[in-house]
Amino acid sequence: MQQNFKRFLFIMLGLCAFALGLKQLREPDIWWQLLSGRWMIEHGAITRTDMFSYTMQGHKWVNVKWLYEVVAAGLEKAGGPEVVLLLQALVNLAIVYLLYRATKLLAEKLNTQIPVFASALSLLLFLAIVEYRMAGRPEMMSHLFCTIFIFLIWRNPTFDWKKAWLFIPLQCLWANMHEAYPVGMVIIGACAGGSLVSYILTKEKTALQQTIRTALLFLACGLIILCNPNTIQLWKQPFEIYRQVWANKYTTELFSIKDPEYWTIEAKWYITLLVLSILYWVIKIAAVVKQKQVRSFFTPVITSYLILLPLFAYLSITANRNIPFAMIVLLPSVAVMLVWLVNILRIQNIGLFQKITKQALPIAIVITGLFYVSIVSNKFYKYTNSPNRYGMHVSMLHNPTGAADFIKEHHIQGTPFSDYFVSSYLLWKLYPSFKSYIDLRDLDVFPVEFFDDYFNIYTQPEKFDTLDSKYNFNYVVVSTSQLLALQMKLFWGKGYNMVYVDPVAAIFLKSNAINEHLNNNRAIQKTFSWPAPVEEQGWAQTITKLLNPFVNYDEEDGSLQAMYAARYYNAMKDYPVSIQQLLPQMPALEDNAEANYTMGATFMQYGNALKPGPDKQRKLDSASIFIQRAKELDPNIVPNEQE
Repeated sequence: MQQNFKRFLFIMLGLCAFALGLKQLREPDIWWQLLSGRWMIEHGAITRTDMFSYTMQGHKWVNVKWLYEVVAAGLEKAGGPEVVLLLQALVNLAIVYLLYRATKLLAEKLNTQIPVFASALSLLLFLAIVEYRMAGRPEMMSHLFCTIFIFLIWRNPTFDWKKAWLFIPLQCLWANMHEAYPVGMVIIGACAGGSLVSYILTKEKTALQQTIRTALLFLACGLIILCNPNTIQLWKQPFEIYRQVWANKYTTELFSIKDPEYWTIEAKWYITLLVLSILYWVIKIAAVVKQKQVRSFFTPVITSYLILLPLFAYLSITANRNIPFAMIVLLPSVAVMLVWLVNILRIQNIGLFQKITKQALPIAIVITGLFYVSIVSNKFYKYTNSPNRYGMHVSMLHNPTGAADFIKEHHIQGTPFSDYFVSSYLLWKLYPSFKSYIDLRDLDVFPVEFFDDYFNIYTQPEKFDTLDSKYNFNYVVVSTSQLLALQMKLFWGKGYNMVYVDPVAAIFLKSNAINEHLNNNRAIQKTFSWPAPVEEQGWAQTITKLLNPFVNYDEEDGSLQAMYAARYYNAMKDYPVSIQQLLPQMPALEDNAEANYTMGATFMQYGNALKPGPDKQRKLDSASIFIQRAKELDPNIVPNEQE
């Protein structure tokens, strides 16, 4: 019976890992990566210069991810873009399995027994903390390679050549899959350093021999990196990435521990586990020194691991996106630390704990089952304030699907001005008739000065006129949440006409002879549009419903169209249209906190824009009513500054 419980528990853990990969497709980077892979397959060549933007056409492009992109595009050709999420789910499974094996191997080295409950709990904590980066990004390959490296180290602690040679082809693959390949070199380098420190502490001849082997392996892995289309450039790439980290001020992924934005709920959980694990190792080492067991304890593999922990901890506190790498290295320690924590706090002597221990497996199954339900029901994502949602589905509320369809249907041609976020999907959908002004390939293609000029438009929309004179834009397509000052300029000014807007993107056509037939066609210009549902792949729909038969995408059914419309027109300061869109729908949305807050915010801003008088007061009174209603429905809905 116990064996059946254990087997079922690990099946449930696997389902949790798998389900966390089956997210709605919302990451904009995915689209240009699929296009890049498609281009390479069609042309039988590797991307070396930019061909997707008109601003950097022919500019050198060091595309480190080329092999991943080819693989992803090949899979997409067979199963659609959702296949990227299936790949993420399978990678999650592999990572969890390898980390479980690595944890058992560490416990053997420490002569410690880890109960199944502790192993399961540590893996659940791992999944909960790293979920935010499990979204179909190519870095999934770096997470996988990092896990494989850690597992192979514990599996072959002496670095016997018969098995150690595997690191060399793995490092080669890694260097062609994702730019985090230097992490592999860090791991091997730490093992060489750990073996040397072990020799210094123990004077064991085998430790010295292992130092030589790992040092040679480090050199071999460094040389194998040259087996890539960019050859020696990849030796320089780590320094280029380091430069980009400081130059790219436009991504939230690079927040360090000093930034308030770093402290997400996942970061808080991670730092807690990190501190407790470090405390465990400090106390463990102190006990080893006190008991004069240095020679037996500081083996090369243990010493190497103790070097890896602070190295990856440092990486994790310098950039939020590095937390998953640190958690991969930390995870084997977490299970051991949990057992130590129980012992140090003498919890095992408590009667209730002893009773619970007897039912540990069923309790672990229940906890894992609840975690699984929270994933597929989206309660976990909502609790952690994650933008992710369950289900292999192209989200039309995160991708400019409607704008792309409108451009294609009405054959809009010419040079577009497209913002940083919408460009990737438009490239995937419309290339080669569409090329971007700027896109998410970032500093790999676009110089820092170009980035700075682009982002200056956020606060200085008049700079757009200079760009328009230079490039002669025929239309503008922008995210409804970005470049609001520019959108205000285009919305109210002369020279452009807004022909399309939906929850994700707006399209402004230049007022010229080429576009006259569209600018004068009022039949196609709606106050606010709702994109058509994206056709789902049958296999993706089947797998999604298999894990949750009740899955739905209610937020995309159009019931909140009026709220999205009001938000947009409120941002454009066209308050009468905003009220006209939402107010008639409020009886149906009276229990929706967001709708009430949107209505209240619109009345408040409208009232504040009016001169003193009865009309102003009526608007402000209406604002108070709706905002109070929103607060009753959701106390956290109103920003602090409006309290």
